[in-house]
Amino acid sequence: MGKEEKVLEAMNERQVIALDYSGENEDRYHTREVEPWCYGVHKDTGNKVLRAYQVSGYSESGNSDEMPFWRLDRLDRMRSVNLTETAIRPNSPQGYNPQDKDMEEIIKSLPK
Repeated sequence: MGKEEKVLEAMNERQVIALDYSGENEDRYHTREVEPWCYGVHKDTGNKVLRAYQVSGYSESGNSDEMPFWRLDRLDRMRSVNLTETAIRPNSPQGYNPQDKDMEEIIKSLPK
């Protein structure tokens, strides 16, 4: 099963995803866990992206002491995408928009 299928499965099952991610200025991957909320195509770049709420792990752009926080992760920078045993929270975190303005096409989004 590919990365996209795993992301969609996690959204359907409402499960947290564990993944390795490489930021823009990195050549290494770091592990993080995220709640997947909205998946689609970025309006400016055309990249497939996941609007996710990061609950643990490393972030090049954020301090782990400041978690959780919203992220927009590119699918092509992910690897080792796996569902965890942890369910996503029943209601979306503050600031969530199921019609994400950064996406020109929404493939799947979870309700608030």
